[in-house]
Amino acid sequence: MERIRSLSSLAMIIMLPMMIYYPYEALSWNLQLSFLDWGRWARDNSWVHPFAEIPLSARILFFTIWAIPVLLGVIGYLAGFSALILLRRGVVFDQQIARRITLMGSMIFSSSALALLAGAVSPMIRSWHNPDGPLPLRFWYDSGNIGLAFCGLTFLFLGLVMREAIKIAREN
Repeated sequence: MERIRSLSSLAMIIMLPMMIYYPYEALSWNLQLSFLDWGRWARDNSWVHPFAEIPLSARILFFTIWAIPVLLGVIGYLAGFSALILLRRGVVFDQQIARRITLMGSMIFSSSALALLAGAVSPMIRSWHNPDGPLPLRFWYDSGNIGLAFCGLTFLFLGLVMREAIKIAREN
């Protein structure tokens, strides 16, 4: 049991800076593009006509579409961190751990899948106000997001299996 406590403490130490860095890194470019540097939207971009006027509503929509996966990712980090807290306290084969692993997996999967979707609609949103019309959907993929989606599904299924195993063990 001491080894589990030590490893969970180490994982918490490693995870804490990532819980701060992840939303900062994921949102900083989006804030800059959407709100802080208004000219950046069209500057040096093949998607946007240089003279297109971009209203605030399009910027808010673009920011929101990219912020939702980040928010879900933060919830996934928090679920994982809370599972580590429970492990550090000695709670191992319990429904609380299983629920947190399931939540973490579903948040990782949702965050990654929605990031892929956000990438697909980004050219269309950014080019809505082009004189010759918006660009179509771009079927874009990132192997990192696809890999994270599969990892999220793995954690989701692991949590579900753990919940059932705990339930069966208690019945027997």
